[in-house]
Amino acid sequence: MNDDPADTVLQRKAQAQRRALGVGAVSLPRALGRALSIAADALWGVGLAASQSKDETLSADRAVRRIGDDDLLIILENDSGPCGLAAFGRDVVTGLIEVQTLGKVTRFPTDDRPYTPTDAAMMAPLLDAGLPRFASMLAGQPEMAHLNGYRFGAMVEDAQTAGLALDAEQYHATRFDVSLAQDTRSGQVLFLFPEPPKPDDTGKLQNTGKHEGVLKLVPARMQLVLTRIHIPLDKVQALRPGDVLPISAQAMSSACLVGAGGHVVARGKLGQMNGMRAVRIGGTDKSVHKPDAADQAEAVVKMPDQPASGTALAPSATSFAFDGGFDMALDEIAADLPVIQPADGS
Repeated sequence: MNDDPADTVLQRKAQAQRRALGVGAVSLPRALGRALSIAADALWGVGLAASQSKDETLSADRAVRRIGDDDLLIILENDSGPCGLAAFGRDVVTGLIEVQTLGKVTRFPTDDRPYTPTDAAMMAPLLDAGLPRFASMLAGQPEMAHLNGYRFGAMVEDAQTAGLALDAEQYHATRFDVSLAQDTRSGQVLFLFPEPPKPDDTGKLQNTGKHEGVLKLVPARMQLVLTRIHIPLDKVQALRPGDVLPISAQAMSSACLVGAGGHVVARGKLGQMNGMRAVRIGGTDKSVHKPDAADQAEAVVKMPDQPASGTALAPSATSFAFDGGFDMALDEIAADLPVIQPADGS
């Protein structure tokens, strides 16, 4: 293989020029229109002529606004990429249903009833036969590889619902003027296919949806857990102000950040910064203590006038008085916490 950069640049320029002239390449609208025509003829022997009326690349929100108010909306599924959409005008839907139920396309007046999943299922044969042909016509163009694998998915009720399913940043919107059985019926069909994501600064493909900015603002609640103790329920119910809860002396260096689901997000060391309690995240820092079996031993709650029972703590265990507020108890021991310096040393 010749890896000369000059040859690579020349090849790219030649391929771009060939695409611009339409030499050796089939455009997306042309391939899709031909695929639908071939599928309709193969399935039912009916003539379907699809002529492109609009072809543009739009953001997801603008693409959804191209959907007609009286269109039948069908999600196009793909196992390896974002969903697409097909929107069929009522005349086209009526004609395709007639050819499958009556054997021919008629000129009977159309009604304005709401679409049903059965109507959408009647469009499935055309899509499932046409979309693979469409992909095969584009198989020789690497920049069109993301259009492979689309198929009939499910009906959606309106454009708003469709917009929730279309999570790519940009879409290729192609609208066809469709004629069935030599203009016995005619209408429009809109196809929305996602554009491939653009490489970011590091050369990797972006894998984020259009709602990324909003989701980043969703609050994430975490709790700092110093240690866990196990005591009988009857002793918990008997806790009173002045009782003492023993805590391992190593708890300050083995604190855990726990997410809302109960899983440990990170481990760290408790300290103070600017007079406030703080924790230094250091899950991979060797200086951060990881609790061993001794740290996880069951603690004993010592209450006045009651004998202690259970597993005794290690001799290094410390304790603090419970006066009705856990935050107040932490404030009492905050003065003895080590000072945490910022990561940059400032």
